[in-house]
Amino acid sequence: MCYNDIGDNMRTLLISINAKYIHTNNAVRLLKANCVFDVDIFEYTIKDPINTIINDIKSYNPDLVGFSAYIWNIDMITNIIDNLSLDGSKILVGGPEVSYESMYFMQKHPIDFIIKGEGELAFNMLLDVLKYDKDISTVPNLTYRKQGKLYSNPINEIKDLDALKLPYYFQDDIQHIPNKISYIESSRGCPYKCSYCLSSLEKTVRFFDNQKVKEAILYLIQNKAKTIKFLDRTFNANKNTLQLLQFIIDHNNNNTVFQFEITGDILDPSIIEFLNNNAPKGLFRFEIGIQSINYETNTLVDRHQDNQKLFHNIRLIQEAGIIDLHLDLIAGLPKEDLESFKNTFNTVFQLGAKELQLGFLKMLRGTKIRIEADTYGYKYKEQAPYEIIKNNHLSEKDIEQIHLVEHMLEIHHNKGYFKDGMLALLLKQSSPFDYLLKIGNHYMKNGYKFHRFQIEDVYNRIFPLLSDQELYSIKQDYLKRSKIKPKLIFPVIKDKTIRSSIIDFLEVKFNLDRTTLYKNSIILEDVEEYFVILYQSDSQKIFIIKKEDI
Repeated sequence: MCYNDIGDNMRTLLISINAKYIHTNNAVRLLKANCVFDVDIFEYTIKDPINTIINDIKSYNPDLVGFSAYIWNIDMITNIIDNLSLDGSKILVGGPEVSYESMYFMQKHPIDFIIKGEGELAFNMLLDVLKYDKDISTVPNLTYRKQGKLYSNPINEIKDLDALKLPYYFQDDIQHIPNKISYIESSRGCPYKCSYCLSSLEKTVRFFDNQKVKEAILYLIQNKAKTIKFLDRTFNANKNTLQLLQFIIDHNNNNTVFQFEITGDILDPSIIEFLNNNAPKGLFRFEIGIQSINYETNTLVDRHQDNQKLFHNIRLIQEAGIIDLHLDLIAGLPKEDLESFKNTFNTVFQLGAKELQLGFLKMLRGTKIRIEADTYGYKYKEQAPYEIIKNNHLSEKDIEQIHLVEHMLEIHHNKGYFKDGMLALLLKQSSPFDYLLKIGNHYMKNGYKFHRFQIEDVYNRIFPLLSDQELYSIKQDYLKRSKIKPKLIFPVIKDKTIRSSIIDFLEVKFNLDRTTLYKNSIILEDVEEYFVILYQSDSQKIFIIKKEDI
């Protein structure tokens, strides 16, 4: 059956709609790299007008237009498809969002083909079928229409990843590498079967050739990549983990940061020790998904986690301060009520990671947790990303409280607006969760916005909640965050006699220029000391002076 009288000049267009400009879509590039036919790529973000994308596609006039679909862009993509109206053109969709309920999307939208799972081989075979009128039932991973009926071919995983050409070497991408996140795979699949994760649906873990991965790393480094993020679901499941880390250290250019998803409890402490002793500070960022420390909850989602080993490894990382650490939690997992989640949050926050991401369970299509939704009384949003509204153990009010804590966590910890003072303040609380909730309620009471604020607003809003000692510490955070003398939003030492005495002391003891001290220093007063910060040539000098010394 001939699907389209395409002829020799088949025009194929792939559309990538990224969450942010800095993201790079590897999926469409992998399809292009592993296709013997000519393929063009148009790349957008979710902020681009739909009409602009539609008009661009129509101007291109493709024989086949393909879309890369994820939870963050599926609504935008289906909207485009529903309004595209291309005479004689075929529409293809692929990606994780459509891979596990392909029939649903085919029935609801005018889509001609869906490629489920890995698409590199299937995409090339599909184009071959369309151009030469071959048997479409031979294309793996494909859902398609034929004579008014829908058919779905079985999903085959690519066994030999080494047969794939890697997507990093397109000439057009070189100029963008320094300004975008670059993504690399050293493996596919996950050894774990967490019931809320799409990776649990992949059958096997497979690895790319180690030498090809190294060549890709070197290529991206040489082209000034600033951030290289590995897409591996469990990077440290790779037997070549240490070898790759050593390679990165050996080729460190002091410009590129590498990010990995790590399973913390199986991370070999010898790898941590190696990095602590050999890696430059800040070269590596580990993202560790803890999700919950509730044993029953983890068991119910098929997650097996040794909390004792996990916490031990995290402390080893934290003590050295060489690796930047990002920890993840998920609110809304089965049988984790508000008190249990507070315990999870407080325990994990006390580990002191640079970032703690508080996410909410998303009932992704195809996952076991979505199939079991009724078992735990889940109510969730029907639109992507299918976020939980409530379940048998968390009410809507509970979820609202956790969301409020999430906003405050972002503002007062993850965003980096504060320095060590705020972290110390949060760590000394018996319940960091409840303290952040207190700040959140303060925001709600006063009608403060969670977005589009000035940094000064963040500080001014929290000042009324602080004791004198806490104020002293948080004011230091404000002064430390700027390399030049900042706008003052609170009173400082202005008494001429005291200020002159402090400047006399600094001038003599540290051989500093008196005029510079008067012009570029700010002085805070505590009960027993003065805090002095001097801004000079985009740098800071900080002095703590005991009152008894003046």
